[in-house]
Amino acid sequence: MKNIILFGDSLFNGYRNGRDTNLITNSLQKALGSNFHVINFSQSGATTADGLMRLPLIDDDADLVVLEFGTNDAASDWGLSSSRYEHNLQKMITTIGASRCLLVGPSYPNPDNKNIMQYYTAASLARYNEIAQKQALEHNIPFINLIANLRNLPQITSYYQPDGQHFSDLGNNLLINLVASAIKEK
Repeated sequence: MKNIILFGDSLFNGYRNGRDTNLITNSLQKALGSNFHVINFSQSGATTADGLMRLPLIDDDADLVVLEFGTNDAASDWGLSSSRYEHNLQKMITTIGASRCLLVGPSYPNPDNKNIMQYYTAASLARYNEIAQKQALEHNIPFINLIANLRNLPQITSYYQPDGQHFSDLGNNLLINLVASAIKEK
């Protein structure tokens, strides 16, 4: 049995109606099947700085750690500088071990939601996504480009909850399918 660790923010916590759920963990477990054991150490609101502090949660027996950080890092009001994001992401990858990592880039908040988009710009999201892609390439890690997968969707608002940042059932299904496919491929 392969132990899969989900390590990220509220997207991996299946955030709904103001609280975390087991939606992503349970759905990914179902998608992967009984040869995998999915454990979720994600923390809503987390940046890579929070992830660094929580690295001791990851056991050496984890076969694969799916890192999903960057959306909160890129936020103008509560995020981190792009250089800090890059440093923290690199430190997480080297501490965990690149051969045990799969990297999910920052998410793409609903561009039609003005409340959430006041904290993001297209340029900042692109910059943080480029950093994640660069780290994936440098460390030979599979990369899931959430921004590319979300940006041009028709009826994009249907992929989000009303807050514009967290996914609806449709968005969660997209995330689960992308992650499950990448895990199986790795």
